[in-house]
Amino acid sequence: MKKTILIILLIIGLCIVSSAQATSGKGKLRGIVIEAGTGTPIEGVTVKLYCVKATAFHKPSPKTDKDGKWRAFHVRGGMWHVDFEKVGYESKKLSFMVDTRPGMRRDAIEIKLRKVEGPTLDAGVVDEINKARDLLNDNKFQEAITAFLDIKEKFKESSGITIVNLYIGNAYSSKDEYTKAIDFFKEAVEKYPKHTGLILSIGNAYNNMNQSDKAMEWFKKIPFEEIGNVDTLYNIGVGFYNSFKYEDALKYLKKSVEIDDTFAPGYYQLGMTYTAMSKTTEAVAALKKFMEIDPESPDFQTAKAIVDAFSK
Repeated sequence: MKKTILIILLIIGLCIVSSAQATSGKGKLRGIVIEAGTGTPIEGVTVKLYCVKATAFHKPSPKTDKDGKWRAFHVRGGMWHVDFEKVGYESKKLSFMVDTRPGMRRDAIEIKLRKVEGPTLDAGVVDEINKARDLLNDNKFQEAITAFLDIKEKFKESSGITIVNLYIGNAYSSKDEYTKAIDFFKEAVEKYPKHTGLILSIGNAYNNMNQSDKAMEWFKKIPFEEIGNVDTLYNIGVGFYNSFKYEDALKYLKKSVEIDDTFAPGYYQLGMTYTAMSKTTEAVAALKKFMEIDPESPDFQTAKAIVDAFSK
């Protein structure tokens, strides 16, 4: 029996080490989070770091100190998606490149979070929400939904409790149950009509349901300059492309490859958008970049055929 337990513990240990090694490297990220409008440092913001190459989160997730500062060491080079979350503030999702070459140093990342409109939740409610969020972060989606619904019922008289719907909706989206997710998001957005995280979540849910027109209605509500996540920019760009709104598509797709100049899907879709607009020079340049980055892509032959046709 002891031997069996020892083997199980060894396996768990190897999994933890493997996950850590997958995101480990010689790079580092640092930044400061302040409140939009006041410039006040925000303490206790969770910074979730997702390594695109490793398809894994960097653990543990750093939190901002009393000066709003955070640091993450030993991170792998390449593209990272970063979420900034604290109950009572609108969450923010951005993308950053980590360059681990000698002498390369990235400036501190300054993030401004807007305070959620209306009364904030008291500390006891926040503690329970954070525990439920841990379930969500560990991909225990149904357990998270149950926990958040319990919190919503238990504290139904508390001002601001509707924001819990954001997390319930995210859990349903993770289970591909987008209709249920949208119901929860929309209930919350009625109370917080300017909450970027809620608006973005509704648009993404409609996109995942292949309802691009409805997705675009919601995405247009978000100021362009506030979107800094590569996947979000790409998804919105594709949505505009599918709606034949090519100028709008270009705006988002260009920004996606400006943030990550190795983002192959962005270059491919950029090339296809230029092709639809009969801008052959720009289309060839974008598609050649795509072919260079991802020669194994199933879209490679399509890109090559367009480049060959325009080059004749």
